[in-house]
Amino acid sequence: MRLVKNIVVFIIALYIGAVLFMPKNQLYYFGEKQLKQYGVVIGNEELNNKLGSLEILHPVVYLQGLAVARVSKVKILPLIFMNKIDADSVELLNEAKKFIDIDIATLKINQSILKPYRVKIDATGNFGIANGYADLKNRVVHIDITKPKDINSIKRYLKKGEKGWYYESKF
Repeated sequence: MRLVKNIVVFIIALYIGAVLFMPKNQLYYFGEKQLKQYGVVIGNEELNNKLGSLEILHPVVYLQGLAVARVSKVKILPLIFMNKIDADSVELLNEAKKFIDIDIATLKINQSILKPYRVKIDATGNFGIANGYADLKNRVVHIDITKPKDINSIKRYLKKGEKGWYYESKF
């Protein structure tokens, strides 16, 4: 019994050590390199490596060389079995603002090892509250606007369903 207890304590300590001391900056740069293949570049960011998370302050997202979004703060929490990304104050810029005039107050993205190809998305903003997912295997994004506020600027991209307005697209 004591051996089992020692093994469990060792595994827990190993997990906590891996989460606290993993090279979060290098993981971020690897992710940035992967996004670059699709024409997405993140610039003007300031990285703050915290003990269990990585904070990115004031990043600007560029798509095909055009600045499309500015984010106040992004917090990445890599927990090995579950990963979380929280973004505050996402503001669309330039041409993106002309197409979709929305401001996102909070954006939460969660990914679990139990469903590695499904990413959960929750957002709040001037459009209301949105919940959805991105299926990375089938390359589908589905977002339900659960409590719509001002959706006039994005209504042309939405479809009306049984439960209300939703957005669905393949990528």
